[in-house]
Amino acid sequence: MVTSKVDEKKLRFWKELYEKKSKFLKPNRISGSDLNTYFQDKYPTQNYDNEKFKKVVHLNSKEHFYENAGNINDIVAYTLNGDIYVGIDLKTGFFYIESEDVSKSIPIYDDLFITRGLSKEDLQNYVIVGQFLELKEL
Repeated sequence: MVTSKVDEKKLRFWKELYEKKSKFLKPNRISGSDLNTYFQDKYPTQNYDNEKFKKVVHLNSKEHFYENAGNINDIVAYTLNGDIYVGIDLKTGFFYIESEDVSKSIPIYDDLFITRGLSKEDLQNYVIVGQFLELKEL
């Protein structure tokens, strides 16, 4: 999860990872439904039936290159420990996490990002691939 400004050094690092290893990668992205199942099985979730939050998730899914984003009814939302909010688009696998304490959401975001995998389109983006490979190697 990117939580601060990305400098040229980090971009070069991601590009080098991409150039070295992307040719060995194949699309491995799982469905939104499968990501949701994984999330529910791994984390102590409570349903968060908040239409305003689901709308935020939906609008973000549309802004982040998901022209085929589902509608608001394709969004499921959860809370963890009462202070972390997670929304998942069951159609696209897009996920969104909010927390006042970002340090609590980073490991969850990174876990979901790695678990979801990369799409054919993601594999064309050295920043996404670089982040993915960096997380996989740590």
